[in-house]
Amino acid sequence: MPVRQISVQEQERTSSSAVNLDGSIIQGDASSKRRSSGEIPPLKDSLKFPIQDSSSSPFIPDGLTSSVYGTDNPPEDWCDVGLLIPHEALRREMAAMVDSVSALKKDYDDSVDDWRILYFAEWYVDSFSKVVHSHHQNEETIYFPWIQTKASMPEKKMAKDHGELIEMINNIKAVCDFIITKEGKGCSNDIEKLQQQTPIFEKHMLEHLKEEEEMVPPLLRENFTQEEEDKCLQKILKREGLSGLRNFVPPVHFAMQQWAKPEFVEEFLASMPGPIRSLVEGYYIPDYKTSICPKRDAPKLKSKPTLSKVGCCKISFCFPCAL
Repeated sequence: MPVRQISVQEQERTSSSAVNLDGSIIQGDASSKRRSSGEIPPLKDSLKFPIQDSSSSPFIPDGLTSSVYGTDNPPEDWCDVGLLIPHEALRREMAAMVDSVSALKKDYDDSVDDWRILYFAEWYVDSFSKVVHSHHQNEETIYFPWIQTKASMPEKKMAKDHGELIEMINNIKAVCDFIITKEGKGCSNDIEKLQQQTPIFEKHMLEHLKEEEEMVPPLLRENFTQEEEDKCLQKILKREGLSGLRNFVPPVHFAMQQWAKPEFVEEFLASMPGPIRSLVEGYYIPDYKTSICPKRDAPKLKSKPTLSKVGCCKISFCFPCAL
């Protein structure tokens, strides 16, 4: 596929028509349709992974970043994996975030290195903060209320709750928004704030994820079937829409390659409807590698990256552009 270079603040393409996932025509501005939530067809199958022994496990325990699961306590079934799929991605993105912030120099030459802090701030605002907000909202409004239809959620012991974490996320976002308004220039004080706030957020977020991984799987195992959870996940996917998938599936896929064997990763992709998988593999994952990760990692790079996205075919009914 052709590749196009993109500017720091890319303007979205527009078109007079777009298409639904079933091929029917959407009338009106395609860019507005692309920004809307859309409706995702149901996943084709549940992820099935019967485990007879450790040699047949589809997981790579020593590739996990979880403090609950690992070589001494490997994940065993859908009850364990349900939270690992998003949590492993979040932990890796947070680790990369903290590494990048640590690499920022407060005495940087903003005539030469302004792109480092600017790209990082754009990644945080446009990608990471949206992913974390969406994850928390899905748990608060869909997933945890569903669990509470059959089980009682224990009180949290030590971790911050979603509201407190969201406040931290928003505080960091406010710093990044200010950096963007200044186009990365004169940001020494903002860098100092990021270096203070991001490690604290990561610490509390890791504690939060740990408690969820300790608390939720036993409740699922005792009260629900995988088919019941699938129905709940369909509600989450419907709420996320295609814009949510664009933001979150690529880091999930990248993380999964570290903690699951290729056959499980393939099964994860194969569970998606054909048009969605085409978008994920043909556009979302490549764009993550060439336009999102370079922004996240900008403070650590030796030179300014050339950002690019998979190119548009420029026809009126371009399926990826419409979505």
